[in-house]
Amino acid sequence: MRFFDTNVLVYAQDDSDPRKREIAIDLITHALEVNHDGCISTQVLQEFCNTMYKKTKRTRQEIDTLLDYFRDLLEIDVTIDLVRHAIDVKEEYGIQFYDALIVSAAEKIGCTEIVSEDLNPAQTYRGMAVVNPF
Repeated sequence: MRFFDTNVLVYAQDDSDPRKREIAIDLITHALEVNHDGCISTQVLQEFCNTMYKKTKRTRQEIDTLLDYFRDLLEIDVTIDLVRHAIDVKEEYGIQFYDALIVSAAEKIGCTEIVSEDLNPAQTYRGMAVVNPF
């Protein structure tokens, strides 16, 4: 399973960098339609919506449509237990809390890979490799 960080979803909707947009669309499409192996968390959805409102000025209806598209990505809710786990990950690796929450969610789902440009590429967190496709 592959966990997608927020930047992957955002780049798929961002026209300012066509190369990153194409890569992100390919990753998401492949995960949804071919391998059925894409994962996200409610944190990713929250950050995505915030960015769509602020950066791209998308309307409520456009964001609703996008959320429907992402519905088939396996989703995990951020819970108190997940937050506590993220604190452990943060302390173990010395990373930012929200990055640790991504790692924790990916671990909880059973992912083997985290697709992100925010974490260190080629780094392994709790047995999960970080891949930066951009």
